[in-house]
Amino acid sequence: MAVGPLTVAEVRTLLQQRWGASYDVHLIQRHQRIYLQIMWGYLEQLSFPLDEPTYLDRLADVVDAINQLGEGDVVRTWLRTTTDRPRLGKALSLPLRSAG
Repeated sequence: MAVGPLTVAEVRTLLQQRWGASYDVHLIQRHQRIYLQIMWGYLEQLSFPLDEPTYLDRLADVVDAINQLGEGDVVRTWLRTTTDRPRLGKALSLPLRSAG
């Protein structure tokens, strides 16, 4: 079991192990709360708008922000244990710390 900061490779592996695809991830802020969202689009999809280097850059930005929030273990555990899955039009959402 990994400990310490999340890495891009770890998150991508967790996404692929859990759902069989490299899903798009975003951080959003709503009502003084930050959420990690796993979107329904994924890199292996023909219609996905990003190429692999751009996807990995975006994933790196999200992973860096998660680590700065100190929420790496929360995200790691959630990605390993959630039973839900992203569906067209419905992202998965994990509440993280309150914003600022």
